[in-house]
Amino acid sequence: MRQAPELGMTAAEYLVCKAVISEASIYSAMAEYCGIPFIPDRGFRPQSVNSIPVGLGSLDHGPLLTGVGTRQPFYVIAPEFSEFDQVKAHLERYPHLAGQVRMTTPSSARHASTILNSPAGDLESRFPHYSAKSRLSQIQLTLLLTAIAAFLLGMLVPPILLIYLTGCLFALNCAATGLVRLLSAYGTHQHMMDYRLPEPFSDPMIRWPVYTVLVPLYREASVVEDLIKGLGELDYPADRLEILFLLERDDPETRQAFLAHRLPEHMQVVLVPDGMPRTKPRALAHGLEKARGELITIYDAEDRPEPDQLKKAAVFFSLAPHRLACLQARLAIDNFDESFFSRQFALEYACLFDQVLPWFHQKSWPFPLGGTSNHFRRSVLEAVGGWDRYNVTEYADLGVRLARFGYRIGVLPSTTFEEAPLTWQAWRAQRTRWFKGWMQTFCVHLRDPRQIWLDLGSARCGVLLAMIAGSFLMMALHPFILLIMGGYFAGLAPVPGTETLAEKAFLTLCISSMFLGYTGAAVAAWLAGKKRGYRPNPLDLLLVPVYWACASAAFYCAVWEFFTRPFQWNKTAHGLSSRRGVPGRL
Repeated sequence: MRQAPELGMTAAEYLVCKAVISEASIYSAMAEYCGIPFIPDRGFRPQSVNSIPVGLGSLDHGPLLTGVGTRQPFYVIAPEFSEFDQVKAHLERYPHLAGQVRMTTPSSARHASTILNSPAGDLESRFPHYSAKSRLSQIQLTLLLTAIAAFLLGMLVPPILLIYLTGCLFALNCAATGLVRLLSAYGTHQHMMDYRLPEPFSDPMIRWPVYTVLVPLYREASVVEDLIKGLGELDYPADRLEILFLLERDDPETRQAFLAHRLPEHMQVVLVPDGMPRTKPRALAHGLEKARGELITIYDAEDRPEPDQLKKAAVFFSLAPHRLACLQARLAIDNFDESFFSRQFALEYACLFDQVLPWFHQKSWPFPLGGTSNHFRRSVLEAVGGWDRYNVTEYADLGVRLARFGYRIGVLPSTTFEEAPLTWQAWRAQRTRWFKGWMQTFCVHLRDPRQIWLDLGSARCGVLLAMIAGSFLMMALHPFILLIMGGYFAGLAPVPGTETLAEKAFLTLCISSMFLGYTGAAVAAWLAGKKRGYRPNPLDLLLVPVYWACASAAFYCAVWEFFTRPFQWNKTAHGLSSRRGVPGRL
């Protein structure tokens, strides 16, 4: 204490510097001394820096205006240690200011000021090698040109060799796909008890963490009423919940739709500043800057999460080690019976989110996240750089990046119900964006193949790359296989090479592998659909190859857009379904 004057410090500054007492403890006591409330670290979200009458301490880190749009906006100050008496005297002289002022710590004010002035997202500056802003590295471009040249040269070889190669690659991928789906259906059933929560699941919680729900919207006026109603049913303490609707400035229709409703205090509309690229992750990055929650989740315009989903996620995070960075809720389609695409989409989602991803979670394998209902620890989300605003499937990229940083992803035993696209045009646009984003993710994380191998380990890296690259290869080859098979069954082309034993064995291998792939996928979809109460019929299963052919068309559209319009966001229209129900809960 005697050294404080020699160092040019007050006694309080010296104690904080030596970690004898925390900064928050000092400022909490001084706020009480001055007769104004204290706001803990990250306990407020600033809107702007404003000038108010002098006498309230140093303005280096404020005052920050917050609470805009509420009944009582207020200013947040963080005076120097030597200015507490001055602040107290000023508030006694002007008592009407006491109700408009709050006190926080200088570190909290600095953080809030940084949030206020920082651009949306800092991945490009902190981790530029993880950003999709630049598409291909020099090595990747060289490999791509080499592959194109090899493909063109391959056109000169005898067609029979191309048929053999195409059939072999597709058959192996098809068999692997069917086998994985069958194994996941069985494995998930065996380990369902691993997902049971303690009852009642509020017992482990001493104090619910602040939870922020980010809802990026664009041209969604038609679903605003249902969205407010659906999110209003979330069972979470309102004083610990924050729901931010992220709107673009050139979307007056959606803004007007919100103005027609009186929002609860924990819901707020946030306008995203103009800028490029115009993508969902850019809006999310801006929303994260405004958020005050310790836990963060994302919902889309048409989402209907189960009411207890936030509480379940909070409990899981409280019980799990800090390495668990994200929980992916299960997604289910609630307009199953409206069209061919909604039926296939629903079965596909049931297989993926109810069987494959839980199985991957059991194996501790990394997997790309879904596009919504991801629940994050905020500290981890910020540590890895947040969302990449240049990636049109930012969630898939983030799932891989979390794994590379040493974090784990889990599956949350709670469901969010969604609306599936009804038409070919809507489905193709959405699927094209998905494939394009997965291509961006694949290229970003393979800029340094050796490093991702070291980050994930050989087994986990192999599984991840096989899953992504295998799906690309499958979609690329599927149309050619259908042409070959169609030509054979139509009598337009003979069976290639069935004279020697080796040729017969090869043909048998291809046919059996394809049978395993199609049948495995169909059976897994049927099992998953039955658990969800969809009542799939045999025609749904027989049409799986047709659905895959549609996916191949979207894949080739994505290849074109990857090079011509890499950051183009193909928006999915919502609110078009007239038959949304509630499928079975697991």
